Amino acid sequence: MDYVGLALFSVVGTQVAGDAGFNLVGCTLVGCVAGLGGRSINNLLYGSSSPLLKQLPGVFWARNSLYLAVAIGSSLLTFFAWPVYCEKVSEHYLENVIGKEKLEQDGSVGKNAFVEACERNEDFINTIRIGMLPKTKMTALEELSASELFHRIDLDSSGTICAKELKLLVQDRVRNSWEMYAIDTAALASISVAGVHGAIGMGLHPIVAACSGVTMSLGGILRDVFCGRDLAVASQSYAFATGAGSTVYVLTRELALRGYPMIAIFRILLSMGTTISLRYFEYVRGEPLLAPMHGKNDMDD
Repeated sequence: MDYVGLALFSVVGTQVAGDAGFNLVGCTLVGCVAGLGGRSINNLLYGSSSPLLKQLPGVFWARNSLYLAVAIGSSLLTFFAWPVYCEKVSEHYLENVIGKEKLEQDGSVGKNAFVEACERNEDFINTIRIGMLPKTKMTALEELSASELFHRIDLDSSGTICAKELKLLVQDRVRNSWEMYAIDTAALASISVAGVHGAIGMGLHPIVAACSGVTMSLGGILRDVFCGRDLAVASQSYAFATGAGSTVYVLTRELALRGYPMIAIFRILLSMGTTISLRYFEYVRGEPLLAPMHGKNDMDD
Protein backbone atom coordinates (compact mmCIF):
# COMPACT_ATOMS: atom_id res chain seq x y z
CA MET A 1 0.00 0.00 0.00
CA ASP A 2 2.93 2.31 0.74
CA TYR A 3 4.33 1.89 -2.75
CA VAL A 4 0.94 2.21 -4.49
CA GLY A 5 0.17 5.57 -2.88
CA LEU A 6 3.73 6.75 -3.50
CA ALA A 7 3.62 5.82 -7.19
CA LEU A 8 0.20 7.41 -7.75
CA PHE A 9 1.23 10.70 -6.14
CA SER A 10 4.46 10.72 -8.16
CA VAL A 11 2.55 10.15 -11.41
CA VAL A 12 0.11 12.99 -10.73
CA GLY A 13 2.90 15.29 -9.52
CA THR A 14 4.94 14.72 -12.69
CA GLN A 15 1.91 15.27 -14.91
CA VAL A 16 1.09 18.56 -13.16
CA ALA A 17 4.72 19.70 -13.39
CA GLY A 18 4.87 18.80 -17.08
CA ASP A 19 1.77 20.84 -17.83
CA ALA A 20 3.36 23.73 -15.90
CA GLY A 21 6.33 23.66 -18.32
CA PHE A 22 8.93 21.85 -16.21
CA ASN A 23 11.76 19.88 -17.83
CA LEU A 24 12.87 16.31 -17.06
CA VAL A 25 14.73 17.24 -13.88
CA GLY A 26 12.00 19.58 -12.66
CA CYS A 27 9.21 17.04 -13.32
CA THR A 28 11.13 14.29 -11.55
CA LEU A 29 11.78 16.59 -8.60
CA VAL A 30 8.10 17.55 -8.29
CA GLY A 31 7.06 13.92 -8.71
CA CYS A 32 9.38 12.89 -5.88
CA VAL A 33 8.24 15.78 -3.70
CA ALA A 34 4.59 14.82 -4.27
CA GLY A 35 5.23 11.16 -3.53
CA LEU A 36 7.75 11.44 -0.71
CA GLY A 37 7.03 14.87 0.77
CA GLY A 38 4.18 14.06 3.13
CA ARG A 39 5.84 11.13 4.84
CA SER A 40 9.19 12.97 4.93
CA ILE A 41 7.48 15.78 6.84
CA ASN A 42 6.01 13.17 9.19
CA ASN A 43 9.50 11.78 9.80
CA LEU A 44 10.80 15.25 10.64
CA LEU A 45 7.81 15.99 12.88
CA TYR A 46 7.54 12.69 14.72
CA GLY A 47 10.83 10.86 14.20
CA SER A 48 12.57 11.89 17.40
CA SER A 49 9.28 12.04 19.36
CA SER A 50 8.67 8.30 19.23
CA PRO A 51 8.68 6.55 22.62
CA LEU A 52 9.76 3.35 20.83
CA LEU A 53 12.29 4.70 18.32
CA LYS A 54 14.25 7.50 19.94
CA GLN A 55 16.39 9.63 17.62
CA LEU A 56 15.27 7.81 14.47
CA PRO A 57 17.94 8.75 11.89
CA GLY A 58 16.98 10.43 8.63
CA VAL A 59 13.81 10.26 6.55
CA PHE A 60 12.28 6.97 5.42
CA TRP A 61 13.52 7.06 1.82
CA ALA A 62 17.08 7.62 3.00
CA ARG A 63 16.84 4.46 5.12
CA ASN A 64 15.13 2.44 2.38
CA SER A 65 16.15 3.57 -1.12
CA LEU A 66 13.40 1.47 -2.75
CA TYR A 67 10.93 4.26 -1.94
CA LEU A 68 13.11 6.77 -3.77
CA ALA A 69 13.53 4.36 -6.69
CA VAL A 70 9.73 3.97 -7.02
CA ALA A 71 9.23 7.75 -6.95
CA ILE A 72 11.94 8.41 -9.55
CA GLY A 73 10.82 5.52 -11.76
CA SER A 74 7.17 6.59 -11.69
CA SER A 75 8.15 10.19 -12.45
CA LEU A 76 10.40 9.27 -15.38
CA LEU A 77 7.82 6.93 -16.88
CA THR A 78 5.14 9.63 -16.64
CA PHE A 79 7.42 12.28 -18.12
CA PHE A 80 7.85 10.29 -21.33
CA ALA A 81 4.42 8.61 -21.48
CA TRP A 82 2.19 11.61 -20.68
CA PRO A 83 3.05 13.71 -23.81
CA VAL A 84 2.59 10.63 -26.02
CA TYR A 85 -0.84 10.03 -24.53
CA CYS A 86 -1.92 13.65 -25.06
CA GLU A 87 -0.64 13.54 -28.64
CA LYS A 88 -2.54 10.33 -29.41
CA VAL A 89 -5.78 11.61 -27.92
CA SER A 90 -5.60 14.91 -29.80
CA GLU A 91 -4.88 13.02 -33.04
CA HIS A 92 -7.89 10.81 -32.35
CA TYR A 93 -10.18 13.82 -32.04
CA LEU A 94 -8.72 15.47 -35.12
CA GLU A 95 -8.76 12.46 -37.44
CA ASN A 96 -11.58 10.25 -36.14
CA VAL A 97 -14.08 12.50 -34.35
CA ILE A 98 -13.81 15.68 -36.42
CA GLY A 99 -12.73 13.83 -39.54
CA LYS A 100 -9.43 13.96 -41.40
CA GLU A 101 -11.18 15.04 -44.59
CA LYS A 102 -12.74 18.06 -42.82
CA LEU A 103 -9.47 19.52 -41.58
CA GLU A 104 -7.96 22.62 -43.13
CA GLN A 105 -4.89 22.31 -45.34
CA ASP A 106 -2.58 23.10 -42.43
CA GLY A 107 -4.26 20.43 -40.26
CA SER A 108 -6.28 22.88 -38.15
CA VAL A 109 -10.02 22.71 -37.44
CA GLY A 110 -12.46 25.21 -38.87
CA LYS A 111 -15.55 26.45 -37.07
CA ASN A 112 -18.07 24.47 -39.15
CA ALA A 113 -16.19 21.19 -38.72
CA PHE A 114 -15.90 21.81 -34.97
CA VAL A 115 -19.63 22.56 -34.58
CA GLU A 116 -20.57 19.46 -36.59
CA ALA A 117 -18.32 17.28 -34.42
CA CYS A 118 -19.88 18.68 -31.24
CA GLU A 119 -23.38 18.02 -32.51
CA ARG A 120 -22.49 14.53 -33.71
CA ASN A 121 -20.39 13.33 -30.77
CA GLU A 122 -21.52 13.96 -27.18
CA ASP A 123 -18.23 12.71 -25.76
CA PHE A 124 -16.30 15.29 -27.76
CA ILE A 125 -18.29 18.28 -26.53
CA ASN A 126 -18.08 16.96 -22.95
CA THR A 127 -14.31 16.76 -23.36
CA ILE A 128 -14.28 20.38 -24.48
CA ARG A 129 -16.34 21.46 -21.48
CA ILE A 130 -14.28 19.53 -18.93
CA GLY A 131 -11.10 20.96 -20.45
CA MET A 132 -12.35 24.48 -19.78
CA LEU A 133 -12.86 23.84 -16.07
CA PRO A 134 -12.38 25.34 -13.49
CA LYS A 135 -11.99 28.75 -15.18
CA THR A 136 -15.63 28.51 -16.19
CA LYS A 137 -18.20 26.54 -14.22
CA MET A 138 -19.87 23.54 -15.85
CA THR A 139 -23.34 25.07 -15.51
CA ALA A 140 -22.18 28.07 -17.55
CA LEU A 141 -20.40 25.90 -20.12
CA GLU A 142 -23.50 23.78 -20.69
CA GLU A 143 -25.39 26.93 -21.68
CA LEU A 144 -22.85 27.82 -24.37
CA SER A 145 -23.41 26.70 -27.94
CA ALA A 146 -20.77 24.79 -29.89
CA SER A 147 -20.04 27.98 -31.82
CA GLU A 148 -19.43 29.93 -28.60
CA LEU A 149 -17.18 27.16 -27.28
CA PHE A 150 -15.17 27.34 -30.50
CA HIS A 151 -14.42 31.04 -30.03
CA ARG A 152 -13.30 30.43 -26.44
CA ILE A 153 -10.85 27.75 -27.58
CA ASP A 154 -9.51 29.77 -30.52
CA LEU A 155 -6.79 31.37 -28.42
CA ASP A 156 -5.17 33.34 -31.25
CA SER A 157 -8.49 34.38 -32.89
CA SER A 158 -7.34 32.86 -36.16
CA GLY A 159 -10.72 31.37 -37.00
CA THR A 160 -9.34 27.85 -36.66
CA ILE A 161 -8.22 25.55 -33.85
CA CYS A 162 -4.71 24.24 -34.42
CA ALA A 163 -3.44 20.89 -33.20
CA LYS A 164 -1.50 22.61 -30.41
CA GLU A 165 -4.61 24.33 -29.06
CA LEU A 166 -6.50 21.05 -29.12
CA LYS A 167 -3.64 19.27 -27.36
CA LEU A 168 -3.69 21.89 -24.58
CA LEU A 169 -7.41 21.30 -24.24
CA VAL A 170 -6.85 17.55 -23.97
CA GLN A 171 -4.29 18.15 -21.22
CA ASP A 172 -6.77 20.33 -19.35
CA ARG A 173 -9.49 17.74 -19.87
CA VAL A 174 -7.38 15.00 -18.28
CA ARG A 175 -6.23 17.31 -15.48
CA ASN A 176 -9.84 18.18 -14.61
CA SER A 177 -11.26 14.71 -15.29
CA TRP A 178 -12.79 12.26 -12.86
CA GLU A 179 -9.99 9.84 -13.75
CA MET A 180 -7.30 12.14 -12.31
CA TYR A 181 -9.53 12.87 -9.32
CA ALA A 182 -9.89 9.12 -8.79
CA ILE A 183 -6.10 8.60 -8.94
CA ASP A 184 -5.58 11.37 -6.41
CA THR A 185 -8.30 9.86 -4.21
CA ALA A 186 -6.77 6.38 -4.36
CA ALA A 187 -3.39 7.84 -3.39
CA LEU A 188 -4.93 9.77 -0.49
CA ALA A 189 -6.77 6.69 0.76
CA SER A 190 -3.53 4.71 0.70
CA ILE A 191 -1.41 7.29 2.50
CA SER A 192 -4.07 7.96 5.14
CA VAL A 193 -3.71 4.34 6.26
CA ALA A 194 0.07 4.18 5.75
CA GLY A 195 0.63 7.38 7.73
CA VAL A 196 -1.46 6.46 10.75
CA HIS A 197 -0.16 2.88 10.77
CA GLY A 198 3.42 4.17 10.83
CA ALA A 199 2.63 6.59 13.65
CA ILE A 200 0.99 3.86 15.72
CA GLY A 201 3.98 1.62 15.10
CA MET A 202 6.19 4.34 16.55
CA GLY A 203 4.14 4.32 19.74
CA LEU A 204 2.71 7.81 19.30
CA HIS A 205 -0.45 8.96 21.09
CA PRO A 206 -3.71 8.20 19.21
CA ILE A 207 -4.42 11.90 18.67
CA VAL A 208 -0.96 12.42 17.18
CA ALA A 209 -1.42 9.29 15.06
CA ALA A 210 -4.69 10.65 13.68
CA CYS A 211 -3.01 13.97 12.84
CA SER A 212 -0.28 12.11 10.95
CA GLY A 213 -2.85 11.29 8.28
CA VAL A 214 -3.37 15.02 7.71
CA THR A 215 0.33 15.83 7.44
CA MET A 216 0.78 12.91 5.03
CA SER A 217 -1.27 14.88 2.49
CA LEU A 218 1.25 17.74 2.46
CA GLY A 219 3.12 16.15 -0.43
CA GLY A 220 0.24 17.00 -2.76
CA ILE A 221 0.09 20.54 -1.43
CA LEU A 222 3.85 20.98 -1.90
CA ARG A 223 3.35 19.82 -5.50
CA ASP A 224 0.87 22.65 -6.03
CA VAL A 225 3.23 25.19 -4.46
CA PHE A 226 6.07 24.13 -6.77
CA CYS A 227 3.81 24.35 -9.82
CA GLY A 228 2.11 27.63 -8.86
CA ARG A 229 -1.37 26.13 -8.66
CA ASP A 230 -4.26 27.63 -6.71
CA LEU A 231 -4.20 25.80 -3.38
CA ALA A 232 -7.82 26.67 -2.65
CA VAL A 233 -8.77 24.57 -5.67
CA ALA A 234 -5.96 22.04 -5.91
CA SER A 235 -5.90 20.97 -2.26
CA GLN A 236 -9.69 20.38 -2.31
CA SER A 237 -10.51 17.96 0.51
CA TYR A 238 -6.96 16.63 0.92
CA ALA A 239 -6.48 17.30 4.62
CA PHE A 240 -10.12 16.76 5.57
CA ALA A 241 -10.46 13.42 3.78
CA THR A 242 -7.14 11.97 4.92
CA GLY A 243 -7.67 13.25 8.46
CA ALA A 244 -11.11 11.64 8.60
CA GLY A 245 -9.74 8.36 7.23
CA SER A 246 -6.86 8.22 9.70
CA THR A 247 -9.18 9.16 12.59
CA VAL A 248 -11.49 6.26 11.71
CA TYR A 249 -8.51 3.91 11.72
CA VAL A 250 -7.37 5.14 15.14
CA LEU A 251 -10.88 4.90 16.62
CA THR A 252 -11.47 1.36 15.34
CA ARG A 253 -8.05 0.30 16.65
CA GLU A 254 -8.87 1.73 20.07
CA LEU A 255 -12.10 -0.30 20.01
CA ALA A 256 -10.13 -3.41 19.08
CA LEU A 257 -7.77 -2.83 22.03
CA ARG A 258 -10.81 -2.70 24.30
CA GLY A 259 -12.07 -6.09 23.19
CA TYR A 260 -14.36 -5.22 20.27
CA PRO A 261 -13.98 -7.46 17.16
CA MET A 262 -12.20 -5.01 14.84
CA ILE A 263 -9.81 -7.01 12.68
CA ALA A 264 -7.01 -5.19 10.84
CA ILE A 265 -8.40 -5.61 7.32
CA PHE A 266 -11.76 -4.19 8.45
CA ARG A 267 -10.03 -1.16 9.97
CA ILE A 268 -8.04 -0.59 6.78
CA LEU A 269 -11.07 -0.87 4.49
CA LEU A 270 -13.20 1.36 6.72
CA SER A 271 -10.46 3.99 6.87
CA MET A 272 -9.91 3.98 3.11
CA GLY A 273 -13.66 3.90 2.52
CA THR A 274 -14.09 7.04 4.64
CA THR A 275 -11.47 8.95 2.63
CA ILE A 276 -12.87 7.77 -0.71
CA SER A 277 -16.49 8.51 0.30
CA LEU A 278 -15.70 12.08 1.34
CA ARG A 279 -13.80 12.71 -1.87
CA TYR A 280 -16.60 11.17 -3.95
CA PHE A 281 -19.24 13.26 -2.21
CA GLU A 282 -17.22 16.41 -2.87
CA TYR A 283 -16.87 15.50 -6.56
CA VAL A 284 -20.60 14.89 -6.94
CA ARG A 285 -21.38 18.06 -5.01
CA GLY A 286 -19.19 20.09 -7.36
CA GLU A 287 -17.59 22.30 -4.70
CA PRO A 288 -15.41 21.89 -1.58
CA LEU A 289 -17.03 20.20 1.40
CA LEU A 290 -15.77 22.84 3.81
CA ALA A 291 -16.69 26.46 3.18
CA PRO A 292 -14.12 29.29 3.56
CA MET A 293 -14.03 31.25 6.81
CA HIS A 294 -15.95 34.18 5.35
CA GLY A 295 -18.33 32.08 3.30
CA LYS A 296 -18.61 31.57 -0.43
CA ASN A 297 -17.27 34.35 -2.64
CA ASP A 298 -20.19 35.57 -4.73
CA MET A 299 -17.75 37.04 -7.23
CA ASP A 300 -17.00 33.47 -8.40
CA ASP A 301 -20.56 32.86 -9.56
